[in-house]
Amino acid sequence: MEIIHKRALPHWYVSGAAYFVTYRIAGTLPISVIKELRERKQQLLARPPDCPDDGYRGYVNKLLFAAYEKHLDQMSDIDWLRDPRIASILRQNLYHHDSSKYHLHAYCIMPNHVHVLFTPCPLELVKHSNEEEHTVGETPDAGSPLSRIMHSLKSYTANQANKVMKRTGTFWQPESYDHWVRDDEELERIVFYIRGNPVSAGLVTRHQDWYWSSCHDRLLLDGDTSAWLP
Repeated sequence: MEIIHKRALPHWYVSGAAYFVTYRIAGTLPISVIKELRERKQQLLARPPDCPDDGYRGYVNKLLFAAYEKHLDQMSDIDWLRDPRIASILRQNLYHHDSSKYHLHAYCIMPNHVHVLFTPCPLELVKHSNEEEHTVGETPDAGSPLSRIMHSLKSYTANQANKVMKRTGTFWQPESYDHWVRDDEELERIVFYIRGNPVSAGLVTRHQDWYWSSCHDRLLLDGDTSAWLP
């Protein structure tokens, strides 16, 4: 596997402070799939291994996210983010909040969902009593430590996208898949995953050819295809 070296990390990066978030268009997963994922989560968490270690919840999270992402990549009925007018709104919004609400590391706008990796600015984090519940699976934005940031990412873009499409109603699913990145090694794996999603989903053959991504943005900036943003 190709390694994306940490040499590309900006000077302000702090290890163990980043979050990986995936948010999707409302209705992109059937109720049956959501039920299946929730049941699988309950089964896995209710029956930990005989000698569980501190990484078990992370292991469960990886299993569930892989299934979640596979379903999203296979769903093509609602693919509004393919519209370049809407994708452009999302990209502008991601960069608009860079440095004020978070430091943006990498992103990818897929046809029905968005991957974003960032380090929140301290004042943007919200303390909740049930944060432990948010370490596994897709969970409500309202109870997430990232609730303020998710509101900034979803509210404006939903309004603008609905205007473009001349529609009303819910645009984004009110839940997101947020994951606290434990260390630099995990951070690198996530950037590698974000960069590769358009290829694994069959949208392009080269990572840098997916226009709505930090990989493409970085290529235009300095020729680097690592997907890290400086």
